[in-house]
Amino acid sequence: MKRTEKQLINRRETLRLLGAAGATVLVGGGSERVLRLWPAASVQAAEASSLPALANVDRLMATNLFTPKPRLVWDASQISCTSRPALTEGPFFVDELLNRSDIRPDPSNGTAKAGVPLKVKFTIGEINGSSCAPIAGALVDLWHCDASGGYSDVSGQGNPNNLGQKFLRGYQITDSTGSVEFTTIYPGWYSGRTVHMHYKVRLFAGATRTYEFTSQVCFDDTLTDQVFTQAPYNTRGTRNTRNSNDNIYQSGGSTLLLSVASDGAGGYTTSYIVGLTNVPDGVTGVSSVSAASFNGSLAPEGICALFGAGLSSSTAAATSTTLPTTLGGVQVFVRDASGTTRNAGLFFVSPTQINFQLPAGTSAGTAVIYVQNGSTVTGQGSAAVASVAPGIFTANSTGKGVPAALALRVKADGTQTYEPIAQFDATQNAFVPVPIDLGASTDQVYLVGFGTGLRNRSSLSGVTATIGGTNASVLYFGSQGTYAGLDQFNLGIPRSLAGRGTVDVVLSVDGKTANTVTLNIK
Repeated sequence: MKRTEKQLINRRETLRLLGAAGATVLVGGGSERVLRLWPAASVQAAEASSLPALANVDRLMATNLFTPKPRLVWDASQISCTSRPALTEGPFFVDELLNRSDIRPDPSNGTAKAGVPLKVKFTIGEINGSSCAPIAGALVDLWHCDASGGYSDVSGQGNPNNLGQKFLRGYQITDSTGSVEFTTIYPGWYSGRTVHMHYKVRLFAGATRTYEFTSQVCFDDTLTDQVFTQAPYNTRGTRNTRNSNDNIYQSGGSTLLLSVASDGAGGYTTSYIVGLTNVPDGVTGVSSVSAASFNGSLAPEGICALFGAGLSSSTAAATSTTLPTTLGGVQVFVRDASGTTRNAGLFFVSPTQINFQLPAGTSAGTAVIYVQNGSTVTGQGSAAVASVAPGIFTANSTGKGVPAALALRVKADGTQTYEPIAQFDATQNAFVPVPIDLGASTDQVYLVGFGTGLRNRSSLSGVTATIGGTNASVLYFGSQGTYAGLDQFNLGIPRSLAGRGTVDVVLSVDGKTANTVTLNIK
């Protein structure tokens, strides 16, 4: 097999294959001639007979990539979606803009504050009658004192000089379920206050803050007494303020109490649902996922699908392989964990879905993604970004089943032929596997498939693949080279799988596993 590090497939074959599930992932439907996926100067125009039935493709993609997911709504009668009281932020809030989940360390030296470990999950929702809808894309700050009662980056008012330090402060962006999680320590105490933590919820329309809610949470005194028998809390005297004589606690009462449970390892966990009222209209939550796997993790330069409502006033698709950053008057902005905002390239926009490419250079962490139609922000949410987020496109555009791929057969005389591995079954209204015949013992058969979020792998040795539980050789794993965000993988199909029937294909890159897809081996 020659050119094992080559991609083994040209632009025409790529379009033919993506006709089964991927070309319209990029552009949202329509004919190849209208969308001009192939630059005329670099490749001959395709004959209509060489292309798949694009009407079938459009029908398949319409229900998978171009239909929004329903917005999650909680039943407020089944959960404690309680309207929490707004309380003073106190004198020690510093807007450090530290996007992180573990707030224990001082980022200047990495030294973590000592104390009993505590994991806190906040879930933010909007109360509307008997329902409570999660708020995605909200910025949630958490800050509190250390075991000795001191706050970071302040001095005076009972605090030592902690200026320049940033321990026990940070924020997270709520995900599509309205949730964020922090790792911290059980707070200490200082004179005049019961044991507590501060939190703040902010909403933005682009860079404009549209809503802010600030409050506090407190702890059961009996539990606090137990925690304070341990180091480093037990080096101090007896605290002089408990819930019963703390004026701020008395103003909110039991609605401020955290329900804390042991984590079984000497620490504690807690969850706290915050129901908000009077949340401004106009900016709806959006959910961004891999357009291949439909999982939430995204990677720089990957192809993403964003779902919402009222995102645009029309439907439009890119007309070239160079993606525009404005399409139908709509733009998508990505503000990454470092605070840098970039325009995303757009494949397709509609009122309920936008397909875009996550900008190159987007840093790992939680990114805020917002949609702007003209000068109006029409949707905002957040997504986790990692260097790799492997996703495999599938023939039915669900992230499951037979992949969007071809079998490449190489005969002993060097002859190469591409063979389909899926066919459309009108009865099932779905693509079903075509059994792959491994052929004569001298034939070599390879799986040439497509995905996204693969290209930033550390090295080819960081990629593993199994087919039917048997290790498969990985010949190529990276950018497809023609279409923005599209990646390709070439795997050798082990001959020992002959006669196995349905088998799973499992790909992992740098420790992250792609969505599992299936083949049929004759």
